[in-house]
Amino acid sequence: MSGQKWRILLTLLMVVLAVFAFLDTFKLWTMTDEDQQAMQETAPGELLQLQQRAIRLGLDLQGGIHVVLRVKMEEMDEGAREGAVERAMQVIRTRIDGLGVAEPIIQKQGNDRIIVDLPGYTDAERAEDLIGQTALLEFKLLENNENARLLIDRIDSVVYQYELSQAENDTTAETGAAPTETTPEPETAAAEGDVDVTAGSDLLAELTGDTADDTSAFEFDENLNVEDDVRPFSTRMEQFLFSRETGVSWPAFLVDKKDKQRFDKWLNLPEVKRVIPVDVQFAWSTRPSIRNNREIYELYLLRRKVEFLGKYLHSISLGQGQYGGFTVNFRLSGEGAARFASLTGRHINKPLAIVIDDRVESAPNIQSKIRNQGEITMGSGADVEDAKNMQIVLEAGALPAPVEIIEKNVVGASLGADSISKGFSASLIGLVLVLLFIGLYYRLSGVIADIGLLFNLFFLLAVMAGLSATLTMPGIAGIILTIGISVDANILIFERIREELRTGKTVRASIDAGYQRAFVAIFDSHVTTLITAGALFIFGSGPIKGFAVTLFWGVLISLYTAYVITKVIFDIRKGYKSLSI
Repeated sequence: MSGQKWRILLTLLMVVLAVFAFLDTFKLWTMTDEDQQAMQETAPGELLQLQQRAIRLGLDLQGGIHVVLRVKMEEMDEGAREGAVERAMQVIRTRIDGLGVAEPIIQKQGNDRIIVDLPGYTDAERAEDLIGQTALLEFKLLENNENARLLIDRIDSVVYQYELSQAENDTTAETGAAPTETTPEPETAAAEGDVDVTAGSDLLAELTGDTADDTSAFEFDENLNVEDDVRPFSTRMEQFLFSRETGVSWPAFLVDKKDKQRFDKWLNLPEVKRVIPVDVQFAWSTRPSIRNNREIYELYLLRRKVEFLGKYLHSISLGQGQYGGFTVNFRLSGEGAARFASLTGRHINKPLAIVIDDRVESAPNIQSKIRNQGEITMGSGADVEDAKNMQIVLEAGALPAPVEIIEKNVVGASLGADSISKGFSASLIGLVLVLLFIGLYYRLSGVIADIGLLFNLFFLLAVMAGLSATLTMPGIAGIILTIGISVDANILIFERIREELRTGKTVRASIDAGYQRAFVAIFDSHVTTLITAGALFIFGSGPIKGFAVTLFWGVLISLYTAYVITKVIFDIRKGYKSLSI
């Protein structure tokens, strides 16, 4: 009985953990498209977290783009080739984050190739343009707040007039009435004529990340009507960058992710472009973040002048600051050191934007003059991976790695949906046929084997969800193969028990002997399969890894269900006079 207790307790614990691991996947898979769309509008942060915790669907199941890149080593110096692929991968990852692709797959292949899978994204032309560009790292100053407010007031005025005219045109088209007089332009703080943004401050000394104060009360008004709002541009963003040392605010704003496309449209209007001085530019953050359960982007107003180029940085490495936080250290020499010392010495207590491909990676404050070396202190919430990413971003700017696209495939969403439907049907048909055959052939013992098989599938899905694994068509094939392997273990045990019963042994003795004598054969077959799955995972890539993951865990769980879960039930049956098998 003591042997049964640990099996029961262990199984109950695994069931609880499996339910917890699979819960988010169950929630996501049972949501309709309408439910997901509604959640995206009301709580995009929650939907993103749900998608990240659930089992992800691979490229072949939800459609998307598969790209193979080659880093042009021949165009680089011999000493610069080391680590070039890793730096290119980080630059590509930064760019892809801007596309809003959930869980892209970016991995190295061989010595000079990079595989990029973008599940759910089918704009091949845009993806190709984005991925194939050469990285450019620049340091730029932010515009001063006074000039920024004047400019934003003028943009508000222009956007208001544009939205009002659009609304009137829509009304005219619907009713056929003549257009009415345009509402007078609202008062703004801007003076007539171009805004003077030739500000006069420079930046930086010792870079310390996280100089921005989070706006804890940051909320967006969901009821704002664009054409009725006289300040449609400024009311949809919140200023957040503030220097504690000087008490000065800087033009960096939080924008709801769902409003980003609208902001892009406004900023690209010819009327808006005309009021933006040529020496300033708006730039988005490299990726969205989550604040107050919402996905937001950061929008910066930068001076267009490049103050410093990333190519001057070298000897970039990870470190730890005096308070235990992670830092990215760098050195400067020659012309670069002199330029950076001059720049940082003139702009202490001002933010300096680190810009990669016209997107802002961060905007730390200058705290002292930097001559030959400096450090970027990561924020308190950053981990070693964040610091590593920053290191690679800086190295990418210091040493761009040119790439070329050598292969590109697009998988349509309809094809992915068809793959899901066929894969699910095949799995269900195979499972039902196996359950019926085993149940009919081995009678009650077969039903027990069916219970173990269902536990096997449930635990397998839970493990995949817990590991945030990606489910692909080969992965589904691995699940179907796991069904056969799980049943095979029970068949070996049942046939051994039958042989023992034919010799005249009691039910108790037959069950004990059947499990003991089948163990070696089952263990050997499972171990050899595990070795094969491990080799496929280590040396394979893409879909092959998906097959290897499901096969490995399916086989491992099969061994557990055969010798723990079904063994508990058979131990209870040891007291029977006859056995239905």
